[in-house]
Amino acid sequence: MKKQIAGLVFLGLACAATSVSAEEDRELKQKVEALEAKVAELEGRSESEGHGDSHGFDKHKFHGGIVLKQDAFFGFQTILDAGYEVADNIDFTFYSWLWTNPNFGKSSVVSGGNNVGGQGLWTEFGIGLNFRFLDNTLSINPNIGMLNGSLLSSEVVGEDIRAGEGVVPNLVVNYDNDYFAANLYVAYYMATRGPRARDFLHNWINVGVKPALFGLGKTLPINSVGIHWEHLWAAKNRIDSSLEGVVYNWVGPYIEFGLPKNLALRFAGGFDVKSDVSNNFYQASIKLNF
Repeated sequence: MKKQIAGLVFLGLACAATSVSAEEDRELKQKVEALEAKVAELEGRSESEGHGDSHGFDKHKFHGGIVLKQDAFFGFQTILDAGYEVADNIDFTFYSWLWTNPNFGKSSVVSGGNNVGGQGLWTEFGIGLNFRFLDNTLSINPNIGMLNGSLLSSEVVGEDIRAGEGVVPNLVVNYDNDYFAANLYVAYYMATRGPRARDFLHNWINVGVKPALFGLGKTLPINSVGIHWEHLWAAKNRIDSSLEGVVYNWVGPYIEFGLPKNLALRFAGGFDVKSDVSNNFYQASIKLNF
């Protein structure tokens, strides 16, 4: 590219001066060489800056996204998930899930007024490996996460806020081709510290079709439309076993829209078959892929 730019400049100067002396010719060549050096410097700087944005790693091996999510039970959540290719079709993955519902981490009242013990919000962090198949249309991603807070470990939620109060082995499976999209999530939240009060099983699956299946192509900015099913089970309560059982059992349609800049907007809503928490559910999320 730098030689092409320099060549164009050289031709332009040559056309502007049809008759030049040998000395002027040498000066012109020197200017062209200086221009080539400047272009090379700028190209090198651009490449170096792009490399630096990835903290010294190959930015082309990164993938992931940030999700802002809100639903009828868990409230507002922020999720970051990312992967870095370590071998052909294998990624090292890591994620953080920030739960903001205060009911999952009520403040510990040690003395004085309420809320003196801090918020103790539930905080999840994990790592894993992602295996890609079928030209990257299928991915299987087992992870192991760590829970921080008091929901799992404390007899009274918020009484003792702990780092590493539990572990969460989980599995994420995605399928995505030109016509279909599917996502499976299964996680077991297991208490490991303190009285080890509670364990939970959280899982969902959604399956959808894309407009291309019906020959619509890019007529509408819709990524997929389908069915969402989600389930939360209080698998173990070591304080009061009568509280074990299904917490909610959601089922309903979803739609996901595609936006510019790698953004996607998704909404699901429908019925809670269990209906103890509510007769209905809703869930919205905004994801930025990178």
